[in-house]
Amino acid sequence: MVIIFPYILFITTMSFTPGPNTIMAMSEGQQKGFLRALPFNLGVLLGILLTLTVALLFSEPLKESQMFILIMKIIGTVYLLYLAYHVVVSTPEDAEDALDRPILKGILIQTTNIKAMLYFLTGLTTFSLPAAWEHTYIRSILLIVIGIAGALAWSLLGQVMNTLYHRHYRIINVIIALLLLYSAVELW
Repeated sequence: MVIIFPYILFITTMSFTPGPNTIMAMSEGQQKGFLRALPFNLGVLLGILLTLTVALLFSEPLKESQMFILIMKIIGTVYLLYLAYHVVVSTPEDAEDALDRPILKGILIQTTNIKAMLYFLTGLTTFSLPAAWEHTYIRSILLIVIGIAGALAWSLLGQVMNTLYHRHYRIINVIIALLLLYSAVELW
């Protein structure tokens, strides 16, 4: 069991630390509450499945492709800037009226997130594990379950902060937008 601890620690840390997905999951939870943030998290889950599929099919060539990494950085940066803008100009009332396609937003933030791609590429190929854990399907299930657990936990945190959000939404939106901008800068 000790041998798999670093692997579990890696995927848990990657899933629960702040990044584009978790920041947006928290924002969705703050603005809409946990239950109404579930469609966004469904989008993240669908994005996880899509990203995992790409990583499974192309893990070795993608790890070595500087062009792929550059394209992902550009797409990810543009999308994070777009999200930061929309977060900073939103109000609590916007969440009530929004038909913002949360499932699509979740898919897009997951599939354009270089941290997520590295999560899967590293999680599938880098760690040496005991024979019983070497199977790709076991690694894949762990990556999916722990990955979506991180987004759900941040949505729940957002729900807890909901009252605070309604009182201080401008400050909180600016902080979230700055975190998204920081994530965009950190891609480079």
